[in-house]
Amino acid sequence: MTSPFIAEHEVYGFLSAVGISTPRYYFADDESKIADAPFENGEPVVIKGMARDLWHKSEKGALAFCDFGVEAVAAAHGSMREQVGKHLDWLGTLVTERVRYQRAEHAPSEIFVSLKRDQCCGAIISFGFGGLLTEDWARELRQSLLVWPASVYTPEEAFEELREHWLGKILLGKARLSEALTDDESLRGFLEKLWELDELMAREQLALLELNPVVIDDSGEFVALDGVGLRSTEAHGETCPVPLQDDSFLNPRRIALAGVSAKAGSVGSLILENLRQSSLPENGLLVIKPGVDEFAGIRCVPDVAALADDPVDILIVALPATQCVPMIEALCEQGSGAAVVYIVAGGIGDGADREGYGERLYSLIDSRRQDGEWCPAIVGPNGLGMLLSPLQLNSLFIPQSKLNVEFAPDSDVALISQSGAFLITRLSRHSNLNLKDGFSIGNQLDMKLSDFRALVARDKSVRVLGVYVEGFVGGDACAVAKLVEQFRAENRHVIIYKGGRSQLGQSAAESHTGAMTGDYHVQKRLLHKAGAILTESFNQFNAVLKWMAAYPDLRELGKLAIVTNAGYETVGSVDTLGEYDFERLYQLSEGDRAALGNILERHGMQGLVAASNPLDLTPMADEGIYFDCVEAMIGFGAGVVMLGLVPLSEQLDTHQLTQAEAFAARLRSLAQSTGRLIGVVIDAGVPYQGYKAVFERQGFPVFDGMDMGVLGINVLKNSR
Repeated sequence: MTSPFIAEHEVYGFLSAVGISTPRYYFADDESKIADAPFENGEPVVIKGMARDLWHKSEKGALAFCDFGVEAVAAAHGSMREQVGKHLDWLGTLVTERVRYQRAEHAPSEIFVSLKRDQCCGAIISFGFGGLLTEDWARELRQSLLVWPASVYTPEEAFEELREHWLGKILLGKARLSEALTDDESLRGFLEKLWELDELMAREQLALLELNPVVIDDSGEFVALDGVGLRSTEAHGETCPVPLQDDSFLNPRRIALAGVSAKAGSVGSLILENLRQSSLPENGLLVIKPGVDEFAGIRCVPDVAALADDPVDILIVALPATQCVPMIEALCEQGSGAAVVYIVAGGIGDGADREGYGERLYSLIDSRRQDGEWCPAIVGPNGLGMLLSPLQLNSLFIPQSKLNVEFAPDSDVALISQSGAFLITRLSRHSNLNLKDGFSIGNQLDMKLSDFRALVARDKSVRVLGVYVEGFVGGDACAVAKLVEQFRAENRHVIIYKGGRSQLGQSAAESHTGAMTGDYHVQKRLLHKAGAILTESFNQFNAVLKWMAAYPDLRELGKLAIVTNAGYETVGSVDTLGEYDFERLYQLSEGDRAALGNILERHGMQGLVAASNPLDLTPMADEGIYFDCVEAMIGFGAGVVMLGLVPLSEQLDTHQLTQAEAFAARLRSLAQSTGRLIGVVIDAGVPYQGYKAVFERQGFPVFDGMDMGVLGINVLKNSR
């Protein structure tokens, strides 16, 4: 098999095609051709041995410096061939001019550039400190390497980021004790050529080009002194959407279920029990079970052949792989029967698949789509089920006694999760989080995250989409990023928790790029630039989801004010802010303090409470002073108010709840009329769940601790 490796002299050809300068060079694949090299005797040159899969020439003895002479070059050629050719496929000798270039006196000035067309994230352009110490810079210096997913960054946006980066400041003479090596126009022009080079790579089916070092010569020209690359061995770019009729999945009229049994607690039986509670049309539910005409009052058919002339929208298969895959094969063979097949079982294409069922099913789907033959859309495998509020449809195999789902057809929140457990635990944890739709998408054998997002995107009533994903299939990260951009353009919000933050799988073990950029780092850059709200922990995801579910039309975040009756919450909130950006706290003016002092005096709190932000009203505070202070903070200019209510105070109504309900209603009217955000913190135990519910019913995000509410605000602020 031919190596996909691209040697330096081949890389030079690609660079020249887009106008990126290289040294004058001559490649001799045979010693007899050295005499034809276009160099003067005595001219300083660099001699490089070329071999397939030779990534680091200096470490392999394939690099020498000398004055040009046929004998000297021939000698170096012979020595390198003898040393390198023992282990690698020898190509020949590359002779280049020795380029004089500018060096910063007090800082590194050699540049590393990488262009990688990644199967997951598409085109990635990296720019950072180069030379022999490239890996050391990347290891020792945080953010030593700028990474730009080309699908969401323009050369101009990259230029603006680079200007603020240490390397950019060195190159432009903006760093301390540095002189400019180039100017804005030249640097911008070089970046534009990198984007042109990426387009060439797509046309030529190249997977990787690494240029190291790139230097700036005495005339101010960017020159690539060395380079290696890889040709693509597989297709790169976005995956194709799965052909699917919208109504068949989001608004099914008929559903069939395979895999029910009389065994109590079986997966199929649990699914059937939940489906029976839906508002599907009469006769909209069907069971596939041979040998019986009816099961639990639902009509049965013996096999999928019965669906050929009477198809369903969704076929849920709660059978093991040994029965599931043949059933789908039979469905495809007859050419009709179900628009969507939802596979519940695992053991298909995952670590438990010892028989190759995943590959068997994937090959079936691929071949039929390639040949233009009918094939259903496949969800899963290893899917827990889904929720469709408009139909009150619950296909989860979780009993009602464990998870009592509250349907919310008018909700503007949807959740897509690769993990079914993540979906149901969010529903359990957020008692007031009523979803329009919820999907457990499983292992994405066919339908990918972007397919589900595309479905949700068409429903304009969904304003907030929460996503848990562990892995992107193929080029799906790019497709997802485009859908995120669509959401943001419509002032809709996508919250993402990305699990499985492993290092990027390297195309070649000795390539710099994979080790230095990292899988999650690239995905984070791609999705953040597209406009996603990225969360780094489950706590962050929960906090942001609460804020966004309460305020789905959020456009801008203002400064934060904190009003509480507990001193520890004022201290803790400032500690949490300090980890991020203390300046996010609203700063009271002298006029604000005077007005706040008047409120305190009116409520008899003068001398007990200092007019400040955070504001500690002490346990003496009742609902009246709380409301007046919150209203004042909003009037001053605070965009977000965190309201801390430690309910153990005698002054707060936590028993009859009449005052609490009136207070919560007034707060809601205040938030709606001003367009400001109010969050509620009730840091107390089980006896106060009813008190929490008062504020939840008014639509407020209610947190168990002040730090959680502030944490969510910090994440939202960082995403703007």
